[in-house]
Amino acid sequence: MHRLQRLVLLAALLLLTPMAAAGNESTWRVALESGPLGPVEFYLDITRDGDTLAGRSRSGALERLQAIPGRRSIDDGLLVFSAVRNEDGSFAGDILAPWQDGAITLTIDAGQLSGEIDNGIFTGSFTGVPAASVEPLRDYVAILDDFDDVVASKVFAPDDLAHPGYREFREELGHVAAAATDDLDLLFGFRWLWRNDPFSHFQLRRSAQTAEQMFAFFDEYRVGFEAATVEFAGNVAVLSVRTMMGADTIEQIQAAFARIAEERPDALVIDLRGNGGGAFAVKPLVEHVIDEPLDAGFFISQVWNGSHDEPPTTEQALAAPVWQGWSIIAFWKAVQEADIVRVQFRPAEPNFDGPVYVLLDERSASATEMAADALRSSGAATLIGRRSAGEMLSQSMFDVADGFIVSLPVADYYSVAHGRIEGVGVPVDVEAEPAQALDVAMELFQNGSSGAD
Repeated sequence: MHRLQRLVLLAALLLLTPMAAAGNESTWRVALESGPLGPVEFYLDITRDGDTLAGRSRSGALERLQAIPGRRSIDDGLLVFSAVRNEDGSFAGDILAPWQDGAITLTIDAGQLSGEIDNGIFTGSFTGVPAASVEPLRDYVAILDDFDDVVASKVFAPDDLAHPGYREFREELGHVAAAATDDLDLLFGFRWLWRNDPFSHFQLRRSAQTAEQMFAFFDEYRVGFEAATVEFAGNVAVLSVRTMMGADTIEQIQAAFARIAEERPDALVIDLRGNGGGAFAVKPLVEHVIDEPLDAGFFISQVWNGSHDEPPTTEQALAAPVWQGWSIIAFWKAVQEADIVRVQFRPAEPNFDGPVYVLLDERSASATEMAADALRSSGAATLIGRRSAGEMLSQSMFDVADGFIVSLPVADYYSVAHGRIEGVGVPVDVEAEPAQALDVAMELFQNGSSGAD
């Protein structure tokens, strides 16, 4: 069934008049454990017509959200579904949701609602109880007041909060909060209103843990999938890296370079297309390629910006001590306490000293951009594809009232060789459609060209 047809069916079901038939319509207070959003609560209206259920979240701010340019699939609500009864009495069907549709299974038994959502931003399990009334679940205006205090005290450049883009965002989000009845209103308002203006790395979600509790696990965090793999196309090694996050990603990159040293290919392609960044997997990725110490760049924080109108000169940055340790927790502490955090890479064994080609696209972001720029600065690599995202800030997390957590940028990064990356991106030496970038790299190598001329 096409999406439009499903929307028409859902609309028809929701326009039935079940209040005239007792028990056909009910409102539930739902608790959803969602990976992308955190543990959220919202109201859900469910209409039953025989063996069919139709549901939609009840948004107090729906009209406000619908008016935001670029809104996504919210004509009937933020979460809309239809489901039919299975032989076991449970219901299963489709869910229409922003960005990605999914599947829903649920049961209603003895005044209890429970179920699962697969795919999309609502992925997770949920439970629900009948709602006696629909009142705001929290004081969302007060939550935003606390949010303002946290952002002002922690963001790397407080002057940016006077930027017209930020002021418009905050004003509109205030209107959403004033109308909000549940967590989805505020969270989706944030996601639709924020357009990385004037900075990136800004997110709002809910969490069952405090920021401090979450920090304790970051250095040991493992992504749990094959984040870095190496394959060989004749005499060329192709190292694909999907994220810069995770201790296991670091291990996989190190293992890949060990295998590359054994196979001794003539060239290396590092595929960073679609890699949104993360953390310190950038270190082995760069250090196994360079053959001498490289001052890649430096971070400046609110400490610097609070007493200077301009970023430091290269001479000032290189006079700062080299930051060491490569702990995520230690790094977040350093960029909030020191005015300059100087990043230097040092050669690591085994070292690859042949031609290197790095593949980029518009989704290559954050720590991925640091890696690409460092390899570009070293002269060891030719960059192919499209200019990167230009989202190169250091992000940290902070508690906001009532279980909300805001992630925001606490430091800005400057390349020693090329300047600021945020809002600019890392340019490539050879422009190519991202889908053809690997073929271009292979052709350049076979022709004995760097493509940079």
